[in-house]
Amino acid sequence: MAPKKAPVEEPPPEEAEPAEPPPPVEGDERELESGLKLVLRPNDVGKIWAQSDYASQSQLLTELLGLEVAHPAEARRDIVCDFHLFNLMHAKTLCLTQRQGAVFGTIMALVLDMMAGWPMHAESEGSELPDVPPLRERTFDETVAAPTAAQCFQQYERLLLQHSVNAPPSRLAIFGSSEARLLSDYASTTLFKHALLYQFCARCEREVQTLRFNIDLDRPVVPPDLATAKKKSSRTNTNNTPAADAESGAERQEKTTGDSVQEGPSEEDEIQRIVEEKLQETEARLQAKLEAREDAFRARQGQEAAGA
Repeated sequence: MAPKKAPVEEPPPEEAEPAEPPPPVEGDERELESGLKLVLRPNDVGKIWAQSDYASQSQLLTELLGLEVAHPAEARRDIVCDFHLFNLMHAKTLCLTQRQGAVFGTIMALVLDMMAGWPMHAESEGSELPDVPPLRERTFDETVAAPTAAQCFQQYERLLLQHSVNAPPSRLAIFGSSEARLLSDYASTTLFKHALLYQFCARCEREVQTLRFNIDLDRPVVPPDLATAKKKSSRTNTNNTPAADAESGAERQEKTTGDSVQEGPSEEDEIQRIVEEKLQETEARLQAKLEAREDAFRARQGQEAAGA
């Protein structure tokens, strides 16, 4: 009997080479050929520009950059949000494209990170999540001295020139010479002019001072008993007839006399009495002057008649 043949081992199947990921759609790229990782995609910049008011723009920008996690303090988060938003809106006023706005916003963000001592966006973004901003708090090493404004401007100049010269792949002509000049003027009069203020806001927490006051309040007095209340007399008389005046005067006198026995006159009655006395004195004084003038006038007429 012929010996059996040994089973022939089949060669293992060749592993298929992993397919290259499709290139990103135009406007959704996160990284340029120069190696610059964009903090915002061009289409994200277009979405921000499409918003009609500041509130919706800042809310969308905060979500895209993950500022609520990166900057838990509301004061610092608002400053960083306004910084990025004003940069993008200035790019829009210069009629830049969405891609140019994304590159300029990234350059300004990298310079701000360097100025504040935060880790760069390009270092903090993971390759496994290229479309998600760094979702962690931005901190800095207190032992490392903050860079000067001159050093930050050198970094800005290097990044801007790298994306203003057509020498791919390390250099890309994203901006023209006139656009680069306008952007440099803007950066000089905003970020670098107030570099120390930006460093202070980025590296120092806002001081919160709590003040407590002890205020002594008097206990309210007990209201008088309404059962013993009495109706006060009216100041003005509705009837102008002499009989009504005499009757009201008699009633007022009787009431005043009765009240004076029980309790002293009220403040309003005292004021009314003083006013009436002053009016009577004034009336008597004016009447005396009038009579004196009439007597003098009649005496002058008698003298003129006698002389004639």
